[in-house]
This record gives sequence, structure tokens and C-alpha cells, in this order.
Amino acid sequence: MATDSSLQSSSRRSDGQRLWTFGNCTIDETNRLLTIGGVMADLEAKPFDILLELLHHAGEVVTKDELLDAVWPNVTVAEGSLTTALSKLRRTIGDTEGVMIVTVPRLGYRFAAPVSVTPSAPQAPVLAIEAGAAVPGRTNWHYAERLGHSPHAEVWRIAHDKTRDTRVLKLAADASRLCSLKREVAVARLLRESLGERADFVTVLDWNFSEAPFFIESADGGANFADWAAAQGGLASVPMALRIELVAQVASTVAAAHGLGVLHKDLKPDNVLVSVDRNGRWQSRVIDFGSAVLTQPERFDVLGITNTATGDAMDGAVGGTTPWIAPELFAGEAPGMVADIYALGVILYQVVIGDLRRPLATGWEAHVGDPLLRADIADATIGDPAKRLESAAELARRLHDLDGRRREADAAKAAAMRAQLAEAKMARVRARRPWMIAATLALLLGTSLSVTLAMRAARERDNALHQTRIADSINGFLANDLLARSNPFRSASAGESFVDVVKQASPLIDRRFAAEPAIAARLHQTIANAFDKRSDWVEARIEYDRAAALWAKAGSTNATDAIINRLQRAMMEARSYQDGSPARAQSEIDRALPEIGALAHARPDVAVWLASARGMAALVNNDIKKAQEQFDLAVQDAGKLPQLDPIARLTFRQRLAFTKIRLGDGPGAEHDFRALARDYAAIEGPDGPNVLMTRMNLTQALTVGHDHEGAIAEASALYPRLAARLGEDHEMTLQLLTTKAQSEGMIERWADAIRDDLRVHELAAKKLGSHAFFTIASLTDAATAQCRSGQAAQGLANAEQAYRDAVAGFGKVALADAIAYTVAECDIDLGRTAEAAARLEGIDAAAVAQLAGDADWGANVRLAWARIAEASGHKDAARQELEAVRAVYTAKSAEPYQARTWRDLMRKVS
Repeated sequence: MATDSSLQSSSRRSDGQRLWTFGNCTIDETNRLLTIGGVMADLEAKPFDILLELLHHAGEVVTKDELLDAVWPNVTVAEGSLTTALSKLRRTIGDTEGVMIVTVPRLGYRFAAPVSVTPSAPQAPVLAIEAGAAVPGRTNWHYAERLGHSPHAEVWRIAHDKTRDTRVLKLAADASRLCSLKREVAVARLLRESLGERADFVTVLDWNFSEAPFFIESADGGANFADWAAAQGGLASVPMALRIELVAQVASTVAAAHGLGVLHKDLKPDNVLVSVDRNGRWQSRVIDFGSAVLTQPERFDVLGITNTATGDAMDGAVGGTTPWIAPELFAGEAPGMVADIYALGVILYQVVIGDLRRPLATGWEAHVGDPLLRADIADATIGDPAKRLESAAELARRLHDLDGRRREADAAKAAAMRAQLAEAKMARVRARRPWMIAATLALLLGTSLSVTLAMRAARERDNALHQTRIADSINGFLANDLLARSNPFRSASAGESFVDVVKQASPLIDRRFAAEPAIAARLHQTIANAFDKRSDWVEARIEYDRAAALWAKAGSTNATDAIINRLQRAMMEARSYQDGSPARAQSEIDRALPEIGALAHARPDVAVWLASARGMAALVNNDIKKAQEQFDLAVQDAGKLPQLDPIARLTFRQRLAFTKIRLGDGPGAEHDFRALARDYAAIEGPDGPNVLMTRMNLTQALTVGHDHEGAIAEASALYPRLAARLGEDHEMTLQLLTTKAQSEGMIERWADAIRDDLRVHELAAKKLGSHAFFTIASLTDAATAQCRSGQAAQGLANAEQAYRDAVAGFGKVALADAIAYTVAECDIDLGRTAEAAARLEGIDAAAVAQLAGDADWGANVRLAWARIAEASGHKDAARQELEAVRAVYTAKSAEPYQARTWRDLMRKVS
């Protein structure tokens, strides 16, 4: 049986045998007890540790970083966790005005109250237990095996001399562990009274809370998961089916506890026991509820159980063991049931890969070959608790039904293969009508993705012939009602009359195909794709909406086409970067999911569109890793569809390559986009629209890879061609000019950067509105260049306007934080250091780094703090900030302006 988590750590300091007194408060460092006015007070673990750290440096300034390192060692947590813990500490000791613990702006905290300290009486090792010794007060029982220990607590397996029965004894030498023992007994009684005797919980048999040593005696539930696996020859030797079954049992057990409002809060392999049940099968048991949180404490009263459990865990302290702790707990959020689900997901991952100590790190997916288990782990461990798997019961259901889910997946693959064979038949029919395909390709500007995928055969020849009749109707309309009216995109001019012709032709669709809603829907969807490609979001929305209404009218046999229309609409919304567009994109995806689930036989292209839509939504929400995963799925699924148009395959590769830009992998992105440009050119020619767009992405990759001269040269050569082909206000043209301005700023060509940024802002504001991404980002970039080139007043005005627009359009997310930094930088230039400090507080540097595709972006914030400290006369603080970012600003790839600022500051403070 494993020790409880509290036994695995003692006081953080080896010299922790002191009594600290300040005001009416006394801290017993040995027993980790706080008394106020002679009455014991409850104080959570992290606030207690902060208080000790401040007391050990009373009168000195302890920096925030020092407190974070001391209290959360080897763990990355948000600064908000420190703020929350300090607030609790101040509230407990009655220091709400910050008189005893003084905040030192931009540095840290200082304990200012008078403090006296005396050594506490040294304690003898009262639990000096040896194996084989008799258990006091228990005839014929002896200590057989120590299972866990700390200086003041131990866990032992005890055995009867005659019967050889075994039990487990958890002992505490003093009151410092008493709270945890009481909580464990209270929760065990609650579980037993409410659920009855169950094999998946360990029965508590006896306890003593009246005098030291305190103890709990419980039934012996077997070896912990790690020891059990070792006894089997290693976890890799255990059949995968058995491993999954044991985790499913644990999830079911946790679900039963959750049903009573009990959050375990310290789930890990050490707190899972495995033994053989009476039927000869392996049975898991969940133990150690000493850190549990009860969300419905009134259940104790209903069952007549005295709730003696108070303190950290009941108050919602982080608790737990690092690899299994949900990320929201590190951020200071109150624990919820989904925190246990996160831990279950980590355990499932470790069990699947055969390593119970490996953390769930970036790239974990590569170690899990089974796509169903990979999805289960991902759903259970997603960082956002609101998006995490909703219940432990659902995880248990998935794992128990894994074989059935695999059969369903195999059936789906077989259906996909049948569909591909049917599609091959239809392709032969389409081959007799090449002029139809050519007309469709002309409409879609080289992206025949919609019609190609929409023309999906079912399984029978009659349906293939029916689809061919639809193609005849569609292409007849294209030839007679659309293409005959103008020479569309292929005329290579952005000012041509194609858009007007399409707008005039759109109403004709409904009249001509009034009795054929499926044909009308497909045409409207095709036109929506064309407007989408031109970044004409208003017209695209109109056409997508019309297509959706007609697909609904066409009936359930066209449900798949309706779903794909919805997913294409979701991608358009995400790409528009307009006010509210991320929420609209996610809403369309959420509406599509139950519709996909209701399909009796999902067409294989549905998975491609769903992954692509999810990737686009994740991209706009700055979840780049998820975007990369989803785009990779789209590429893989598209590769399984031989009938898919080559342009479509390249489109999905292009989206995947773009995630490398957002992750800061400039060289990798450059390699991918050069290859894509060659592949597109082989199909479209050197001036094809997709070739031009891919070259725009190549320019971005060069900028991210710090080849700014190369990026400016590429952008300058490409811009006239892209503007002529698509128009100055097309999103791709705007993005190209934005990238060019970014590289101009990086090499301090300020006038060029300001000119190009303000031109993008002007065009974007006119077309997209003031709350669109391009509008906001371009104004921010212009403000940066203005402030750095001596135009700080105008730069500050533009930066503040951009910040207001960003918050109004997107909320206080990474984009707003990036602009807050720009405002602060302009404030510093104008000598407004107090205003700058207020702006810098709370910036999520990690999120902005991902948005910018620059892993070192956070160094900018520290450099700004160094500027403030130096201007305020705090040279030591400035030097500390500068030393922290030395590697960034002495690197060859460092931004010249910032590197020079760093060097100048270093000379001033040295």
C-alpha cells in the first residue's frame, strides 16, 4: 500500500526546528502549525511556505522569482498563483492593509513586522520502528514491511504472527499530519455508508486521534501499481488489454466518488493498488483520500458522520503530485472534478506506454499508436478544463468499450474503401466530360476542392449515375449562365467583372433549380468558396447561408454535404479575423459534431474537413499545437483519398506548414513552402494563384527565420503581382505587406515600416472594420516603429487605440497583451514609467510568444522592466532583469534595436 502524498515531503528547510513570533501569531516550523492569539489557525500549504520564506529573510526584499522557486520548486506556475497565495496569507494573519508583508513594486515582498525566533525543543525520532518489532497494543502482530515514511509519519504493513493476515497501519508522530488522517477516515466512512462495501475501495478498520502516535488501520489492498507491475516482469510485460482494464476500473471508482461530490485530488499510480480478487481476477483499488475535497459537505451531516477534516485540502489547496496535477490548479483555480480526470488521462498515457514515471510532455502523441487511446488521452488531458472530458464515467465507458469502438472504426474504414471504389466508377463517367471539369476549375480559381469532394458516390451504380446527372446540370449552368457572361479569374486582373457576374447569376440558381434543391445548394456552396477565396467575407456568408438552407430542404440524403458546407463556413469565419469570428467558427464546428455523429455512414472526406476546421479554429485561438495536430490529421486523411484533387492535397499541406511559422520554426517553414511553391507551379504555372499565396507564406517564413533582407526582397518582387491578381485589400496581399513592414522594422528601416503598416491599417479598416485582426496588428506595428524612431507621442496614441480595439474585438487575450507591451514601451520612451509598469503587470508572455511565433518574446517584457528599474534608480533590479535575458540579446539572431537597448542599459547599471 502506498504512503499518502503528505508523507513524501517534509519541511522545505533542514533547519526547520524554530518558533517564530510576530504580533499575536506564532509559527511552529517543526509541526507546521500557526496559532493566532493562542488558537490554532488553518493556513494552506503554499501560503504557509511563503510565510516561512519571508520569515527566514525578515527585513529583506524577497523577489517574486525567489518565492516562486522556493514554494513551487521545479514547477512552472503563473504569477497569479503567488498573488492568490499571498492574499490568503494576509487574510489569515490579519494583514489586509499590507503592513506586515510589504509589497515592493516590481521587486517582490518584505516582511516588515518585528519578529522573534527561538529554537523549538529537538524531537526524538518517536517513530523509530524496525521490521519485526511487535505492534504496541496488538497481541501477536508485528511490523512486517515499511511502505512509506517521512520524519514524522510512516506507513507499515503489519502481519499476524499466527494467521499471517496482513493489514496496513498509517502512523503520525505529531499533530502536523492529524488533519490528513482525519480527512481520510471521514471520506472513507462517507464512501462506505453511501456506496456500501466495494472491492475498489480499501476498508478503514480502526483509528486513533486522541493521543500520539496517531494512526489509521485499514485492510491490506495489495501492492501499488508500480510494485505490482514490477512483480509481473515490468509493465511492458503486462498485456495491453489488462492494463487498459485496470485503468478503466480506476476511472469507474473515481466516478463513484465524484457522484458523492468527493474529489480525490492526488490520483497517481502510487495511490492505486492491485491484487487478485476472490474470483482470481485482477482488481484495482483507489486509496489515500487524505487530500480529498468534498464539494457537498452536508452529506456528512445526513449520514451522521462527524466531519473532523479541515485544512488545506478541504480549502482547495493545489496538493497532489506534480506530473498528475491539472494545469489550472497551478494557475490558482479552485479544484474541480475535471482535475481528477486530467490525472486519469496522465495515468492512462503512462500505462499505455509502459512507463509510470514519464510526464505528459509535448509530443506525447508519438508514443501512443492506437488512435482511439490517443484521442481518449487527449480529451482527458486538454489544458482548458472547460473542454476536458466531462466525467470519469465517460472515460471508463470508453475504455471498457474499446473493442467495440475498434470494430466500429474498422467498419468505417471498410465503408470508406467501398465508397472509394464507387468513386472510381463515377470518375470514369466524369472522364467522358472533361469540359465540365474544366469549367468548374475555372470558377474555383484553381481550387476544385468543393465540387470534387461533393461529387462523392454512395455505394450503388444508380447513385453514381444520379450524381453524374447533377454534374451535367451544374456544369451546364456554369457554361451557359456564368462562364458565357465574362472571362473570370483567368484574365489575371483583380478589377475584372467576375464578382458582379457571379452576384447577378446567384439569384438565377434558385429559379432554374427550384425543383432540385441539392443542385442549387451545391452551386451556392461553390460560389461561397469562390468569395471565400477572395476574402469577400460578406458575400461568402450570404452564399454559405443560402447553401445551408437549400441543403436542409434537400433532405437527409444530403446530410453529409450540409455538414461540409457548415465546416467550410467555420473555416471562413476563423480566417476572417473579424470581431466575434473565433466564436462563430467554433459555434459552427460544435453544431456539426452531433450531425456527424448522427450519420449512419460517414463519408471519408468528412474527417478531412472536420480536422481542417478544428485546426483553423485552434489557429485563430492561438492554440498552435492543436492546430498543428489537426492539420496533420487532415493531411493524413486526405492522403487516404486517391480521388482528391491534387490542389486540395497541397492546400492541407500548406496549412500544416503555416503552423511552423506560428511555432517559430522559420527554417522548417521555409523548406516546406519552397517545396509547396514548386508543386503548385507544376500544376498552375509560375504565376498561378496558389503559387503566389505560397510565396507570401515563404516571405513570412524568412521573417521568422531572421532573414529580413531576403524577406523584403521577396515581398517587394511579389507584392505588385499579388495586388494585381487579388487586389490590394485581399487578406493575402495585406499579410504580405504586413510581413514586409515587420522585416523593415527589424532592421530599423523605420520610415518604410511606418509607411507600409499605415497602408495596411487604412485598407484593413475600410474593408474589415476597426476590430479586425489586420487593422489592429498593423496599427500596433506602426506604433512600435513610431516610438522607436522618435515619434513617441503619435506612437502612444496609435498603440492605445489599437489596444482598445483589440479588447473590444477579441477580449483580453494574447493579442491584447502584445499591444499592452507596445503601449508600455511608448510610455517608457515618454518617461511615464508608472503607467508603463501598470501595463506590463499581468502580461502572459508565453501566450504572446506563441502568437508571435517567437519563443523568446518574453525577453522584451523583462527588458522593459529593466528600463523602468534603471529610470527609477534601482540599478540592482535592472541588472537582475538584464542578466536574465543576456542569452537572448547577445545571440546573432537578436533584434538589433532591442539588442542595442540591452547593451546600453548594461553599461548604465554596471
